[in-house]
Amino acid sequence: MTRRKTLVVLLSAALTLVSVGTALAGSLPPANSGTISVYVPGTLGAATQPTYQGFVAFNTTGTGKLKNPRVWVACYQNGALVYGAGGSPSEALKLGGDMSQWVLNGGGGANCTAELYYILNAKGTGEWTGNGAQSGDVYLAGTAFEAAG
Repeated sequence: MTRRKTLVVLLSAALTLVSVGTALAGSLPPANSGTISVYVPGTLGAATQPTYQGFVAFNTTGTGKLKNPRVWVACYQNGALVYGAGGSPSEALKLGGDMSQWVLNGGGGANCTAELYYILNAKGTGEWTGNGAQSGDVYLAGTAFEAAG
């Protein structure tokens, strides 16, 4: 009888751990569940176009449960990547930065994208904390925009 109770207790504990792990993984936003839009800071809603060497900022949704959501901006001229930068959705990025192929090309217009995502921990069960290995990214949303030269 004691063995049976021990087995039942161990089985219950194992099922509880599986349930907790599933609940933690389920608390992260699923892929394609966010939104992102780009704006020029300081324009107060005006339809100002992003420009080379100007700043862009982001409005995002779907990241409320995340500690470290990320944005990646990539800009292309004639199909070639000339600028890429990443950061938090709360920070503004300077298009072209201080040194990039875009700067070396002397500026000009570019086709850009902004992607919202988060990074998974090594086991893929939670958000990466900044320590240890990663297992991949979860894409939440993306948008395309033109940057004037």
